[in-house]
Amino acid sequence: MAAKVLAIGHRGAAGHMPENTMPSFEKALELGADALEFDVALTRDGVPVVIHDDTLDRTTDGRGPVEQSTFEEIARLDAGSWKAVPTHVPTLAEVIRTLAPRTLLNLEIKMSARRVEIVDACAQAVLEEDGVDQVVFSSFDHDALRLLRHVLPQARIGVLSVATGFEHALRCAAEIAAENIHPPIVLASPALVARAHAAGLQVWTWTANSPAMIAGAIAGGVDGIFSDFPERVLAARDAT
Repeated sequence: MAAKVLAIGHRGAAGHMPENTMPSFEKALELGADALEFDVALTRDGVPVVIHDDTLDRTTDGRGPVEQSTFEEIARLDAGSWKAVPTHVPTLAEVIRTLAPRTLLNLEIKMSARRVEIVDACAQAVLEEDGVDQVVFSSFDHDALRLLRHVLPQARIGVLSVATGFEHALRCAAEIAAENIHPPIVLASPALVARAHAAGLQVWTWTANSPAMIAGAIAGGVDGIFSDFPERVLAARDAT
């Protein structure tokens, strides 16, 4: 099992580079990551962009909610100088076009009051960039995943679970025929992993950065580990 555990770069290689940027994704691949994870939000004019927070404040030199800014406004921002790597906020289309031919991608649809619009935008971008086979969609918004299954029946889906919501996530995964379940590292026990496997689900757990947590997740039988330091997952995998 250990040899098959995927090292998934969380927001790229967020421990080294400004998260959710092209330099971060490239660094993760340079380090040997098997897959990349990133977050998608909508601009005011409906462009799906790769950013984690609801606001621009933490990871760019902009201010205010992402969804109240136009794409043109966001495109002018710097998303990397806070980690000494000046760069831009990428669009979903750019990420799929550049990276899907090279690696597996985990696209997290962010919670949004514009659920229908963001699901449609993400599905359309992945279709237009011919990335369906290389993208796993995930979200904490399980209604968004239900909608995605309707909009894009062939989508690969991983149901994200919070620490208190594993049972709900399992039910959602069964309902929409998901391939994966994505619990937090605090839930990734051998018993939980065994339950998910018995239901035909792969388990990708988030976010493990310490060697001890990574080793514990591997010992527990998970299939993938999201980490800001994907090289640590690879080192632990190679050591088992």
